[in-house]
Amino acid sequence: MEDWKSLIDQAMQQESTDLIGAHTTYGGAVRSALSNAQLLLGDLEAAQIMESIYGALVAYSQQVMIRMRAEDPEIGGVDHAFRAGQAYGVSCVLNHLIDQLTDVAAFTNLQTLDDFSDTLHDEILIQARAAGLTVELLDAKGDILYE
Repeated sequence: MEDWKSLIDQAMQQESTDLIGAHTTYGGAVRSALSNAQLLLGDLEAAQIMESIYGALVAYSQQVMIRMRAEDPEIGGVDHAFRAGQAYGVSCVLNHLIDQLTDVAAFTNLQTLDDFSDTLHDEILIQARAAGLTVELLDAKGDILYE
């Protein structure tokens, strides 16, 4: 598999002439980077770093949701939509990228974190729908929600 850094460089060059090609190349970079991360999970220190990043993303997503509750923005308003979208974006990173990794050496509890982040994503989707976000929403496993 190609180096993800090289693929990102290639995609950036394509952006001005071939958007579809750039999109495809960025997708290849995602797969390459995740493959590299998966290989690193066989190392205790690397696995612990991944678990810490996972924790940081979960905490950040929850921090945004708590801030939204503290600000008590009007549902459907710009502030509510912004916070719901912000939390949704972070949750998608967790659930559509990092959850693809498996800690085969069982150095961490990634499966437990996966289950927890799925629950958080479901809660965030309630706010995203209430905000009336006009993007296609994805469930925790990356499937399009048609309802």
